[in-house]
Amino acid sequence: MQFVDEVMIKVRSGDGGNGMVAWRREKYEPLGGPAGGTGGRGGSVILESSNDLSTLLDFHYRNEFKAAPGEKGGPKNRSGKAGQDLIIKVPVGTVVKDLDDDRIIADLFKADLRALVAEGGRGGRGNFDLSSPGNRAPYYCEPGEAGIERQLQLTLKLIADVGLIGLPNAGKSTLLSVITAAKPKIADYPFSTLAPNLGVMRGPSGDGCVIADIPGLIEGASEGIGLGHTFLRHVERTRVLVHLVDISCENVKDAIKTICAELKLYDQELSKKPQILFLNKCDLLLEEEAAEIQIEIDKSRNELFPYPKSLVKIMLGSCASTLGIKELQNTVFELLAKTPKDETIYQVLDDERAYQHPDEGFSVRRKKGVFFVSGDRVERLLSVTNLRSPEALQHFFHVVRAMGIIDALLKEGLNAGDEVVIGKTSFSYGDEMF
Repeated sequence: MQFVDEVMIKVRSGDGGNGMVAWRREKYEPLGGPAGGTGGRGGSVILESSNDLSTLLDFHYRNEFKAAPGEKGGPKNRSGKAGQDLIIKVPVGTVVKDLDDDRIIADLFKADLRALVAEGGRGGRGNFDLSSPGNRAPYYCEPGEAGIERQLQLTLKLIADVGLIGLPNAGKSTLLSVITAAKPKIADYPFSTLAPNLGVMRGPSGDGCVIADIPGLIEGASEGIGLGHTFLRHVERTRVLVHLVDISCENVKDAIKTICAELKLYDQELSKKPQILFLNKCDLLLEEEAAEIQIEIDKSRNELFPYPKSLVKIMLGSCASTLGIKELQNTVFELLAKTPKDETIYQVLDDERAYQHPDEGFSVRRKKGVFFVSGDRVERLLSVTNLRSPEALQHFFHVVRAMGIIDALLKEGLNAGDEVVIGKTSFSYGDEMF
């Protein structure tokens, strides 16, 4: 299965249903009064984290989501049916960003968390609810509120306790296959791992920790070179890093410096995480040679590590022969016990962002002597206005004036007799209009 950890999607909540103009027509009730019901609320769009998913691949095939609208109000003061909420499943660890203002609005860092990303529009009131002592029989109703449309970026950050880092071919995949039941691709050429792999390592007491193999780190990874920049985000939430280095490579110190520098350039907090430096493939050297390299690196820790205190232990071993693996596992569990989870790496859900409905704005433009007015609210209001009813038209014009549309038209040079187009309906401006 292809691993995808960043996608863009468009979501839209359902429009609220329009209100209704209706009248009581029961026998012996000739003056029954208004009976138009209120429209139903539109469906909301909700993101829900689930352990059943491990990638955002599904959103490559479908990236637009729309919730159901509310139904129109009915006669006899019957409310319209509410639109069904749309629940979208995402993997645990998904971070949601609103692309319109570049703000994080949700961080689904554990299973069964929900984030309301677009609230459904409210239903418009029918003439029953709009009646008042001053107007007992209104011949007009309200349109439903428009739904919210948002452009979202979904970014997956793996939730793992331990991150395996190192240059390509350092032995990360081999180590993962030895200490967990995972079966990553292993080959004798660089970049054999093209996506992060996860595995669970069991401790002596039966408890386990999640380990992530982060592929493709090379020099310049933090600036977008190679594969590593794509996956560096997946070590942000790990508590411990196991840094693998091929002890048989040409320059061990340069290999260590490269990874440490990229961690710091990407995020200084990453380079402060506790690290175990595992000098792998020591079975390819004489025991004395390997020990000498270990001592030399320990003496140079201030030079190699931006934050020397982050280096907890330097270990020798071989993933292929399992030399030193048991000791490495014990050290990892000991370190995890001393390193509590950092809750500050998780974002706080910002539910208020979901309640911002489209504003009541409008635009006015003049073309060849005709004035065109466009805007969601005014066009929806017109759609529920009975143009044959003088009272309904009077209410419509009153709302249009209150919205500031008349003032805007006058600034554009509107005069009596000029044509004004709202939506697909044309009016002639005069004293009786507006």
